[in-house]
Amino acid sequence: MSDDLRLIPLGGFGEIGKNMSLLECGDQLLLIDAGIAFPDEDTQVGVELLIPNFTYLRERADRLVGIVLTHGHEDHIGGLPFVLRELTAPIYGTPLTLGLVRAKLGQQRAAELELHAVRPRDRIQLGCFDIECIRVNHSIPDCLGLGIRTPAGIVVHSGDFKFDHTPIDGQFSDFSTFARLGDEGVRLLISDSTNIDRPGHTPSEAVVGAAFERIFPAATGRIIVATFASQIHRIQQVFDVAAFLDRKVLVAGRSMEKNVNVARDLGYLHVPEGLRVGYGEAQQLRDEELVILITGSQGEPVSGLSRLARGSHPKLRLHPNDTVILSATPIPGNEATVWRLINDLLLGGARVVDHRQETVHVSGHASREEIALLFNLVRPEFAVPFHGEYRHMLAYGELAQLVGLSHENVFLLQNGDVLRLDAEGASLDPPIEHGTWTIDGNRINELGMTDATVQDRVFLSESGVITASVAWDFATGQAVAPPVVGVRGVRPRGSQSPEDSERLLTGAVRLVEERLAAL
Repeated sequence: MSDDLRLIPLGGFGEIGKNMSLLECGDQLLLIDAGIAFPDEDTQVGVELLIPNFTYLRERADRLVGIVLTHGHEDHIGGLPFVLRELTAPIYGTPLTLGLVRAKLGQQRAAELELHAVRPRDRIQLGCFDIECIRVNHSIPDCLGLGIRTPAGIVVHSGDFKFDHTPIDGQFSDFSTFARLGDEGVRLLISDSTNIDRPGHTPSEAVVGAAFERIFPAATGRIIVATFASQIHRIQQVFDVAAFLDRKVLVAGRSMEKNVNVARDLGYLHVPEGLRVGYGEAQQLRDEELVILITGSQGEPVSGLSRLARGSHPKLRLHPNDTVILSATPIPGNEATVWRLINDLLLGGARVVDHRQETVHVSGHASREEIALLFNLVRPEFAVPFHGEYRHMLAYGELAQLVGLSHENVFLLQNGDVLRLDAEGASLDPPIEHGTWTIDGNRINELGMTDATVQDRVFLSESGVITASVAWDFATGQAVAPPVVGVRGVRPRGSQSPEDSERLLTGAVRLVEERLAAL
């Protein structure tokens, strides 16, 4: 077996989302994470999800020795169901991560797989990969970095991380293991670069709880907290403050309910008996007795909060004295959508609190000084940033040089690039096939989304469609019933009246009949 090691990013390098990367040692492959990204609503109309093109892995499925998941966010585990259609391998992750995987796959499918729960400082031997699990803080509990011993040397993968010195669950990042690996000699560091452009340190999650303690007592009506369903620590703080103020908590929405149930059942979320209520009991409570946990902090059109703001939620209505806390910051590109949501909430009479008024959100990613600290703990020979756009990667390269790495030893890899690590150093091999596959429904479209397809979908959404169907007897060459014309989203130009629409439909039927008569 060759002592060379190859790092092959399939997703998450030069972008934020759909994290998936391979380490290749001889004829053995190790997959780290299998995530999704969400489409751009303007350029990928009708697409539900994006996953990396994993052709390289699929064609070498028999060489895969294992899948290691760093944590349970969708951009790290969301693509797993699609990968597992094509191959199988033992899967390793922390108990919460695997709990979320089981909920995603369904218990029957999960029972067919080889799932192994690991904890920080556990060691996993998968072929030529000797993997040590390292606890890191992030915005979801039970996150891992990885120390991977290979014939080419030690590789440290940070996972998504930050260094929280006052963590909600009392679990600190494992500085000593990072330092010990640094003492052994780390060849390659693969590191989160998301917040490289933010100076200083990322605030602790605990500051959000302190903000809730200020906001909740001042609310005279219901308190509606919108956050990501994966923010288990944030959700715990909502339960804690609600319990202290004798308010009940309604968990609204399937994704929020699923994550709360998984985290509670596994002991990562502590909910006192009787604190949580259902929709029926919530309707019997006075407004000042209720907190609602809901998704939709990014203004997603089909989310619970957006439907509540528009008055289309099937079980909830906005009340004029509601206090709505947007416990998130807009993801780049979502700003206009979030502003529309805020306006809808304000028009409904609610008070809205977001990150501009109070510290109701903190990032789960390390800022510049924390990334520098990781460099100094690990002291790698080579470094590669991931989980960042190219601007983040450039800034990461500049920081790496400030802490002592030479320019030649920092590789700003893009998806499909191949970095080879051997006794001589590090170099780039020819790139592999890569790209993005789209998910429509439950189907993988390996061709992606062409410009022509996008243009057709936009045209249909803006102009509507008219369809004509005819029951035809091929034996006689005659129609056996009048044609049926369907009109969706089409209105006669300049018209507002139903009569004009009816004339349009009648004219369309007549036109079809004339064409049939000419056959």
